[in-house]
Amino acid sequence: MNDIDETIKQELGADGSNSGVEEEVFAPYPFDTGKISISNRKISLSNVIRRLGRGLIHAASIQRRENLWDDGRKSRLIESIMLKIPLPLFYAAETKDDQLFIVDGLQRLSAIRGFVLEKEYKLESLEFLKELDGKYFDEIPEQMQIRISETELDFAVIGSDSPPEVQRNIFKRLNTGGLPLTDQEIRNALYFGPVTELLEKLVDTNEFKTAIDNSVKDSRMAAQELVLRSFAFMVFDISEYKKDDEMDSFLSDTMQLINRAIEPKAYSKYNNPLSVNRNATRNFDDSLKKEFLAAMERATQLFENCAFRITTPIKRDWGKQRAPVNKSLFELWTVILAKMTESDFEKLKKNKSLLHKKLDAEFDSNNSMLRNCIGKDSLKISGIKGRYEIVNKIVQQVLMEDNS
Repeated sequence: MNDIDETIKQELGADGSNSGVEEEVFAPYPFDTGKISISNRKISLSNVIRRLGRGLIHAASIQRRENLWDDGRKSRLIESIMLKIPLPLFYAAETKDDQLFIVDGLQRLSAIRGFVLEKEYKLESLEFLKELDGKYFDEIPEQMQIRISETELDFAVIGSDSPPEVQRNIFKRLNTGGLPLTDQEIRNALYFGPVTELLEKLVDTNEFKTAIDNSVKDSRMAAQELVLRSFAFMVFDISEYKKDDEMDSFLSDTMQLINRAIEPKAYSKYNNPLSVNRNATRNFDDSLKKEFLAAMERATQLFENCAFRITTPIKRDWGKQRAPVNKSLFELWTVILAKMTESDFEKLKKNKSLLHKKLDAEFDSNNSMLRNCIGKDSLKISGIKGRYEIVNKIVQQVLMEDNS
């Protein structure tokens, strides 16, 4: 990643370093503060464990990623509980059927579940209760087992009567640990299911990794958001993006739709506002994956290691540093290439040098409409429509050149 232009501001990974994805700036609309519903609750650890066992508490593999802690760090958390040291707040969203979706506190919850419920690791590297090193939960003194079970955990719970966009905004403000949660980390926590599994699988494919030249860190789900964004415009028409700076809601709706499409009964509770009738019988899990991977392969063939960036292979030949992946270009080219016929793609590939020249001319123009549409206006309706119109026009010009 050291050949990427670091002058362009990027999103951050979990370690605080650049993720390889260009940062996107947006100004979300304010929401009605009267719709905020937050309650503070104390829930005994035994109740938490019981809920976990029944599937009433959900903790997706989100922000810091589940099981990133080693056994020593997990053990010291358990030691803190046995020493009656209060744990930080857990943040959760509540559904109307009393299920809790954990948004912040996954590592702590994973450590507790792994030790108490699943018995998957022994205590180690303890600082004060060293006599318990090497013991599983069932092997520690009964007094300590009871102390753990009766420990009360503090939860900040966003009520089910808070609209989804309000819930997501609140979680951005409530998080207290390290880096603020990203939009995709919050979405994965609130809407995890078949769609999150699909996103995770796709960012681990050779096709995706090759297309982005292994240059995007997914530690904070930057890569998964790229895939989801493509899905949104592969599933829905541009006209269904109805409000400036509402990408978060648009992507959240997409996650709910895909969950519902793959497992209709399990996710029938979603009341998706977007029109989805034309997709009702689509095999999302299979068709989306095939279309996406085909687009990744085509992008690599067209742009080599400069796919989805404002740097083309021609600029690289001039010795210029490669720009980071641009979200809008990723979404744009993935959708265009996924829908393109094989014959048109072969023509485009045959004349890719002309395509690069036309794109460079557009990117380098002092009054570049495309730069605005993938930059400051990328989340506006005009920017979304504009970038598709501009790039589709360039593609058609290249295809017509081949026929002349």
